Amino acid sequence: MWKKGHTPWNKGKKKATNTGRTHFKKGMVPWNTGKKMPRTEARIAYDLRQKGVTKPKPKNFSATMRKVNPPKGRKVYRQKGKPTYVAIYKPEHPNARKKPPDYGYVLEHWYVMSNHIGRPLKTPECIHHLDGNKQNNLIENLVLCKDAKEHNAIHTTMEEFMEELFKLGEIEYDRKTKRFHRRCYC
Repeated sequence: MWKKGHTPWNKGKKKATNTGRTHFKKGMVPWNTGKKMPRTEARIAYDLRQKGVTKPKPKNFSATMRKVNPPKGRKVYRQKGKPTYVAIYKPEHPNARKKPPDYGYVLEHWYVMSNHIGRPLKTPECIHHLDGNKQNNLIENLVLCKDAKEHNAIHTTMEEFMEELFKLGEIEYDRKTKRFHRRCYC
């Protein structure tokens, strides 16, 4: 095997000689640079089966991510590009969402109304915004309805009121802008 008098290359060195460096010298090119690995049929079939398949996340992934990067502040929901409702992060509130992706968020008007009445909102209850602006969550602008039927009655009353104003000539409809506005008596 070894010739008599041969000195091993690592004589006198510590047992673990790997210091994290490779055996490549600066500027050396690996022998397989630019070469592609041969793909077997089994590997190709596996890749096709895995295409588009996401690896499952651990069961506690969402909880861990919330601890690492907790959500804060306000979240504005949009519908057809326009801002609608505002939600705030209050995970301790009884009306807060219990499932991701909105875990811990409660709609701001629910939060304001529940603080005003001193209890969390019940399931059938809903809130009406008097001025129609769902981002105006001042208590003066909110009406608590016991169910959807009462909420719809408020909308019906508003429509009847608009029709009365239209009949009296207080408001008019602009066909170009497709909006109602006050009649100007200039």
